[in-house]
Amino acid sequence: MRTLASRLTILAFLCCGVAGVSAADLSDDTMFKKLHEQLASGNAEVKYNLGMFYQNGIGTARDSKSAFRYFLEAAEAGSLLASYKTGCYYAGQFPGTVEVNEELAWKYKLRAAEAGYDLAQSDIALHLIKKGDIRNAALWLERASRQTNIAATGQLAHYLSRDDTPDLATGYALLLLFKEATPQVTPQLKERITSVEARLSPEEKTAANVIRASWYTGVTPLTALARSGVSAVPKLLTSLEH
Repeated sequence: MRTLASRLTILAFLCCGVAGVSAADLSDDTMFKKLHEQLASGNAEVKYNLGMFYQNGIGTARDSKSAFRYFLEAAEAGSLLASYKTGCYYAGQFPGTVEVNEELAWKYKLRAAEAGYDLAQSDIALHLIKKGDIRNAALWLERASRQTNIAATGQLAHYLSRDDTPDLATGYALLLLFKEATPQVTPQLKERITSVEARLSPEEKTAANVIRASWYTGVTPLTALARSGVSAVPKLLTSLEH
């Protein structure tokens, strides 16, 4: 029978062994190397993450041309986040990397927006605003805003709190949500909230409270994956290596 000390020694060895091979402990350099080693698998998410590593200089030098190449390959292989990044490059995110092409930017970003990515939804809305299609832009802003996208919430709040707004109660509710999420509330925002509140009927104020309480519906899996950033890479590598 093993003594207590020997059992503790074995337990410590096993714990150290698990921690030693844990993918979560990988350095940026190691993750970058392992992603390259997995290119032969043809996995679209491997290429997307390599694009992010090259774009942001994680574990390697910044290289926007290599980043774009991997984003494009990943997008064509089915990665929706890579599709969004490809659209960003075609929209001119990194001047000189690839020729600006608004049609392709729209095409690639729309794929990610329709799949539920909040940043893509917000970008599609801005594109529609530039074209003067405010009604459809508001629909995309709402989708992004309901995922706690602060910028989209602010833009939609501005639109729905105008003098000719079709829904003042929602506009007021969003102004309050935007205020709660903004680190520094500007005098202009305070003034707008006060102005809109003065125009509300008692019934509209009640409706605004209901809207405000139920507005956020949670992020989509695609948005959650994007927000996880580099922390999602170890899990990806582990799945591919086993």
